[in-house]
Amino acid sequence: MSTLVLEKPSSSTKFHTSDNSFKGTILIPDISGFTKFVNETEFTTGREITRQLLQVIINNNVLDLKISEIEGDAILFYIKDSLTPVQIKDQYEIMLSSFQKKVKELSDKNGFKIDLTLKLIAHYGEISTYKISDFEKLYGKAIIEAHQLLKNSINSKSYFLLTNSIFNANEKKFAGSCYYAGSQLCEIYGDLKKIGYAYFDYEEDKDFEENKDLHSIRAVADYIF
Repeated sequence: MSTLVLEKPSSSTKFHTSDNSFKGTILIPDISGFTKFVNETEFTTGREITRQLLQVIINNNVLDLKISEIEGDAILFYIKDSLTPVQIKDQYEIMLSSFQKKVKELSDKNGFKIDLTLKLIAHYGEISTYKISDFEKLYGKAIIEAHQLLKNSINSKSYFLLTNSIFNANEKKFAGSCYYAGSQLCEIYGDLKKIGYAYFDYEEDKDFEENKDLHSIRAVADYIF
């Protein structure tokens, strides 16, 4: 019987990997009320409504964010930069306004009320990209944290959320005092760290286009959760 001898790799053998890590902002617009909508809407009709609403979100990506994935009722956007709270606020309001108009249009067209709205999670941290076949995927604890924050304790279906890391990444960009009209909360997610955030509720303000001062964010500096 012959003996199979396994050769040890030589000291010169190396695994070559490229470092695609960077600090970036993650934005996840997510459709609120989606599970109920899918359960109560005829399959083909629901699928087409979902397609059009997701397309509206993509079409109103004014910050030129990259799309990592479309995840059913949410889109994972990212950018290799630290976006300001005001940039995120403006981006959310543009998406929300177009989303609401499309919901009304589709409700009128299909003859029933579509009870869907939009929320958005914004987080900042270290991200890395890697490729599987032709797909570029995101990796990092910040990605996990952003997804965990979709399952928060906020009692609203229409809001945008900024984590403390968003504020901390911007603390040197502004001079002056910190002012915002949001609410502060902290969440603990299992083995993940305690995540502080501020959120800005739009659910009660259906006509936010006429009342933008209610959700104003001015220069952010020296803000610590």
